[in-house]
Amino acid sequence: MNGPRILTRFRKEIITGLEEALAGGGPLAATLRYHVGLEDETGRRTENLGKLLRPSLVLFTASELGADPGAALPAAVGLELVHNFSLIHDDIQDGDRMRRGRPTVWALHGMAQGINAGDLMEAIAVRTALSAGPAAADALLSATIEMIDGQVLDLSYEGREIGVDDYLGMIDRKTGALIRAGFVLGGIAARADDPTLAKLTALGAAIGRAFQIRDDILGIWGDESVTGKPRGSDIRRKKRSLPVVLGISHAAGPDREALREIYRKDDLTGSDVAAVIGLLERLGVRVEAEGMVDAELSRARETMEMIPFSEIGKKDLSELIDYLARRSK
Repeated sequence: MNGPRILTRFRKEIITGLEEALAGGGPLAATLRYHVGLEDETGRRTENLGKLLRPSLVLFTASELGADPGAALPAAVGLELVHNFSLIHDDIQDGDRMRRGRPTVWALHGMAQGINAGDLMEAIAVRTALSAGPAAADALLSATIEMIDGQVLDLSYEGREIGVDDYLGMIDRKTGALIRAGFVLGGIAARADDPTLAKLTALGAAIGRAFQIRDDILGIWGDESVTGKPRGSDIRRKKRSLPVVLGISHAAGPDREALREIYRKDDLTGSDVAAVIGLLERLGVRVEAEGMVDAELSRARETMEMIPFSEIGKKDLSELIDYLARRSK
């Protein structure tokens, strides 16, 4: 995989850790290996694992703060498994039948077994993280609870008009919790003091916001050939992503009523999606959202300088921050 060094440096170790955690022959074992991208539908070995951002942050942070990355590996693998359990359940809740160009677990095996697969993935995640010690397991469980709270808020906002503060509070939980945990779990492995853990939390908070806002931009303006999703897919699903939240808050008069009228429909047509995109662009929403990504990543850079990372580590993290600012999928 090409990309920032943080995402490639420990990739082999993370994949090996996932293979070990998901080894076995239980009735859902192959389903879990398929979902994370270790196998295809026939059980043949493959590698379709995505960026592995969160576990990479754990091992990067642990290494930079003086810990043996191997000691932090169970926490890193546990975090990635929690992320994947959430994706299995997200796909069911959102009705998504495809992920990373392949059928989702529930699309292959039905909703009931999809729920079972997600539940099992979470249980294996906790069992794996416990090998890193009780503090790591507790931090992972706290992040998991916060992530689920965010998903509950996300679902509750469907069909409602919300403000930017509501949106930010939701993504700080749904997306930010596990990214913050990536830095914090690495700090725990290195036995970092409380002030350092607080700075790691702030760093993860800024990167988590930037990551999700960029995701929201791609959900409307992303290149279908790169993202694997049709242009405007988040609009068609009537998601309360940041561009839509900003658009509704900025629109006035006929524009505001047009947006509300479209979002009252049960199903949106291609012309509805095009109309919303056109209105958002006219309101300058894309530029504003991109500015918010830049602001969060600037905050991340400032926080990074307060953490005792090496100069090489800071360079690697800056490279990751630049990548997140311009990523196309």
